[in-house]
Amino acid sequence: MRNAIGIVVALLTSIASGALAQPPANVVLDEVTMQDLERMRRVTGELRAFQRSRLAAREQGLVLELGVREGDDVTKGQVIARLDSVLAELTVASAEASVAARKATVAEREAELERAKLDFERYESLINQASASSQEFDDARVDLASAQARLLSAQADVSAAEARLALDKQRVEDMVIRAPFDARVVSTATDVGEWIGEGDQVVELYSVASIEAWVDVPEASADRMAGVGSTVMVHIPALGGEVPGTVRQIVPEVDPLSRLFPVRISVPNDSGILKPGMSVTAMIPTGQRAQMLTVSKDAILRDDAGEFVYMAVPNEMPQVPFDQVAAPMRITREFAVGDRVAIRRGGLQPGMQLVVEGNERMFPMQPLIDVSATAHTGSKEEQSSEEQSEEAQQGG
Repeated sequence: MRNAIGIVVALLTSIASGALAQPPANVVLDEVTMQDLERMRRVTGELRAFQRSRLAAREQGLVLELGVREGDDVTKGQVIARLDSVLAELTVASAEASVAARKATVAEREAELERAKLDFERYESLINQASASSQEFDDARVDLASAQARLLSAQADVSAAEARLALDKQRVEDMVIRAPFDARVVSTATDVGEWIGEGDQVVELYSVASIEAWVDVPEASADRMAGVGSTVMVHIPALGGEVPGTVRQIVPEVDPLSRLFPVRISVPNDSGILKPGMSVTAMIPTGQRAQMLTVSKDAILRDDAGEFVYMAVPNEMPQVPFDQVAAPMRITREFAVGDRVAIRRGGLQPGMQLVVEGNERMFPMQPLIDVSATAHTGSKEEQSSEEQSEEAQQGG
């Protein structure tokens, strides 16, 4: 028992010594308040990529180049892999020669048609003068029709050859596999020197610019769920913070077993920190109201153990010449309400004063100097000064 008392005395002495060794902190305080709020319900889910693609080869071939690895960022149009295109390029050369030959045939058929037209016109003139037989005129007319048909056939052959050439050129282009959108590489399914077939997977990608939170909402909250386009705060435990999201879609299907329906929430990911698979939570309204404790968001700090606040409590250490000192208190948040946060009932009570400014590097039992009134007065004086300046400018 004496040992325990000695330890407590030593601990208090140590804390008091630390408080005396550190300068007091100028702080702004804010009250813990009790508010009538609509209760929010926490729903869980996970992050998913807005776009995810198992990029496949459109042609078969030997992999000559694979320019990415897992975790690499790629931009739209960037080369992912190259396949051996020698045979495809030879096919293109053959198709180009075929097109040239077909065009030469068209030129020949056009010359034949021109000759047939001249013959037909000559026999037509002669038969009007009774200088040619009807048989000769009919033969010229048939030859003209045949020449026209042969030209149309040759032109069709050119069109077919050009279509085959375009297909062969497309095959050559498809030997180069490119990223379809800005993305990050999740995995690769092949490597240089391997043979891949048509439709075989090359890499798997997911978009990084935009990501979605998929949360499961109880069917009983369907009529209270925010509509498409509304803003929802999404909490990401891995990052220890919240990000604003936009409801993209409310999937109109309830799971018959869990009685939950999914909601897609678009979350910005400009920095690329968010990853698919991260767990998330979101708060949705329940329609029920209750009296709940709220604290300013600026009062909340976080460490490895969770969230906490610093209270301003009366100083009971005579060797510390200040009226108030800082005492930490763990809290459990429920949901955000504007610039305040609803918390579970615990050690805090309405009316308690919390540090909202000057708490960034605070330590337990640090002496406090409340400058709240000074801060407010300073703000009013600045505002008054600005108003006087505006009036002076208007008067000038």
